Amino acid sequence: MEKIVLIEPQSKEDHVYKYIRMPRLGLPTLGTQLQEEGYRVEFYLGTGDSLPWPKIFEADLVGISTTTATCREAYRIAGLLRANGIPVVIGGIHATFMPDEALQFADYIVQGEAEYSFVPLVRAIEMGREPQGIPGVAYWSNGEKVLNKDLEERIDMDTLPIPDLSLLERSEKMRSVPVMTSRGCPFNCTFCCVTKMFGRRYRFRCTESVLEELTRYPGRHIFFCDDNFTADPGRSKELMREIIERDEIKIKSWGAQVRADAAFDDELIDLMQRSGCSIVYIGFESINPETLKAYNKQQTVEEIKESVKRFHEYGIRIHGMFIFGGDADTAKSIRETADFAIEARIDTVQFVILTPFPGTPFYDQLEKEGRILTYDWSLYDGHHTVIKPVLMSPVELQSETEQALKKFYSLSRVFKNVRFTGWSSVLFRALAWGLIRHFLWKNRGYVQLLKRQQQAGLQPVTLLERCLSIPKYNKEQLESASSQLKVSLTEQKGVVYLKLRGMVSSFHLKELRKTLRGKLPSQYGQIVINAEGVRFASEKAAACFGSYLAKLGSRVRRLQVVAAAGKQAASLINIKSSKRVRLPSFELLMHKH
Repeated sequence: MEKIVLIEPQSKEDHVYKYIRMPRLGLPTLGTQLQEEGYRVEFYLGTGDSLPWPKIFEADLVGISTTTATCREAYRIAGLLRANGIPVVIGGIHATFMPDEALQFADYIVQGEAEYSFVPLVRAIEMGREPQGIPGVAYWSNGEKVLNKDLEERIDMDTLPIPDLSLLERSEKMRSVPVMTSRGCPFNCTFCCVTKMFGRRYRFRCTESVLEELTRYPGRHIFFCDDNFTADPGRSKELMREIIERDEIKIKSWGAQVRADAAFDDELIDLMQRSGCSIVYIGFESINPETLKAYNKQQTVEEIKESVKRFHEYGIRIHGMFIFGGDADTAKSIRETADFAIEARIDTVQFVILTPFPGTPFYDQLEKEGRILTYDWSLYDGHHTVIKPVLMSPVELQSETEQALKKFYSLSRVFKNVRFTGWSSVLFRALAWGLIRHFLWKNRGYVQLLKRQQQAGLQPVTLLERCLSIPKYNKEQLESASSQLKVSLTEQKGVVYLKLRGMVSSFHLKELRKTLRGKLPSQYGQIVINAEGVRFASEKAAACFGSYLAKLGSRVRRLQVVAAAGKQAASLINIKSSKRVRLPSFELLMHKH
């Protein structure tokens, strides 16, 4: 094994995050480890259609890291790779908490922190043996799923290499350079999966290691991507003093995620300003006291307001993050939050909709209560309502959130903060004004979809079972007419299941289209087609069937196709290496049993 490709997929859904070209640091760290072991590594960030497929098809192994919002794109990428005989490893936060699902699309998955597991897994694959005992690894063995025990110890961050960001093509063009100095968070907010992924104890890199990394980025803006950069004030102060005093560190500025209470430490906030802090990202979450208590935020509305004032006194911009949709939230409280953000002069805001991410207590609670509207993970981006709120309808939650964004980012307020945090505030507000309106225009149909779901209520179960046969026109057709195509169509919990068994010829395909026309209800967002028992009369029939699936996939929210591993899967989405590859609009599951 020589070449390993690492991919961080970006969602195809239209939202503001898709315009941020900054990778998470998991794959660059793993790529650096692999380089040190002598492997040739390439790292790519983007949607499936934008990736350099001729280079990727040369890989001996591909690793994909995914979040919940990007997992569908990861699954589509994995299906194409596996259909072309390239083994796939999937890791990341979604695979960690949904291992059974992720393993349907991959040959191997890695759960949790992968820095102690990934290189041993690659070695095992290279040697042709099963990865028995490698912590956190799950894989297929003789058609059965095997889940190894998780890593018992947490990663010592000082044992990790400084991630080589040059692995990413055009990394020098990034507006912000990600640097991580710690992992973990003790606060355990109910909607957050950080503590379950990284633990409730903070783990820090030594100051010298962080300073060495910063010397690599003169003149660049740094984003410290810790979940709480000032979690240990003493350690943060030590780092900032060194940034100020060391001549070899010449970063332009920096930003980080902090809690509101960082503003009340005079020495800390002074050092932040002097060391180049230009912006802080604060999860205020809500101004509703009941909601703050439910989120376990351990802060008050008065502290939020005072923290904004204090950061502004030091010329530090504030990006405030609020979450709408808690059990105590109403349409009125959403409007009040928008008014509060304007009155408090927060520079930029993020109004997101409460989303039940797998791995959080909130997800377990809502699933038990039956309040999750959809399991279309691409909608789990904070911009789409996927739950049933308690004190308002899903349509109200979606509409009020969109109106709050439009109100805050109105043109009349672009210059509102210029005397507090300068022209940079104007620039980012103007940019956000354009992005928000572009997103709302592209997403305009989602409110209508929620309205249709609300009006439709529970859908009736659709049942269809039919055998399709073809007319016997000539000898060639007679040969394929000996087998019938059995079609079964059912619906369960809003998901349509289509099961096909038998021979598929061009004539069968025409009959199948006629049979399903009008039978596949358009209001369903997810269709699963099981084609494991299908045989194709010719390569042309297989290609036509693949084209039919692609067209069908473009008309529904989510289409999954279950195929037998090997030749059948390759016949459905076999794409030869070319300069531009367009991924099929469905996810391919290849069962090895």
